[in-house]
Amino acid sequence: MKTRVRPCCPKETFATEEEARRRLDRVRSLGLSNPSPTGVKHCRNGWHLTYPATDTGPSDKTRAQVEGRDGYRCVRCGGPWVKGEDSIQHRIPRGRGGTNALENLLLLCGDGVTKCHGDVEHNRGEAYRAGYLVLTGLDPAAQPVLVHGRDWMLPTRDGSWATATEPGEAA
Repeated sequence: MKTRVRPCCPKETFATEEEARRRLDRVRSLGLSNPSPTGVKHCRNGWHLTYPATDTGPSDKTRAQVEGRDGYRCVRCGGPWVKGEDSIQHRIPRGRGGTNALENLLLLCGDGVTKCHGDVEHNRGEAYRAGYLVLTGLDPAAQPVLVHGRDWMLPTRDGSWATATEPGEAA
């Protein structure tokens, strides 16, 4: 029987490690959860089951398509792509409903705190004006991006670039 505990988060909270381990064994034996819990962990008010981390980023295939479309260069500064040091920017962030669709992704140098990717995250006004970020509810395929060395471009759903006009200018 589970002892009542004030939960500290949305996860099911157990009073003791023993209770959490009993639940872990039961869930595993019945195959009730996908993914299956991997262990237990102590937190502020009790114990929780732990689960494997999930990667919500683009697939390897999508990542390769973005890298190829962007010419293996940062779209903001034009610097060469460096495997392991550069990252994919979600124009509409995942936390605001952004997807891993090609038109929502850009190759930027650095990570969320360094180089161009860091600049985009820390200078959001400029990033929205240049199309590196897109307001929630807008279609990223319809929002032009200022691509280094290429002027204003639209990322297409098929993984290429189409010529665009600067936002606010007549076509």
